[in-house]
Amino acid sequence: MTATISVKVEGPVGLDEPEQLLEELGRETGLTWRLETAGQDGALDGSLAAIMVEAVLGGTVGAAVQVAVQRAIENWRGRRLDPPPVTIIVVQPPQAPSPAQDPQPAPRTDGLTPEGS
Repeated sequence: MTATISVKVEGPVGLDEPEQLLEELGRETGLTWRLETAGQDGALDGSLAAIMVEAVLGGTVGAAVQVAVQRAIENWRGRRLDPPPVTIIVVQPPQAPSPAQDPQPAPRTDGLTPEGS
């Protein structure tokens, strides 16, 4: 099973800051992250309105990875005078129920038996 962990940064971000965030996240988590940018605001410094940094994990997302991501974000934001809001999103695919967990039909109380019985 794979899971996705995303970090969404909203607000002005300088030219080097997305790369710095990628490096910080990679160093803290040991994962490979990819960067998506959106909403160029037209400023001469090339600042962006939003960036999304995402990593795909094999297996479930453990608490240790989430703590490492939070630590990386805090380090990155701590170097800024006016840090933008950051949202961490963890998406795990739904797990298929095991045969022992399959929902069973409720017993009928009206005295009738289901069709085909």
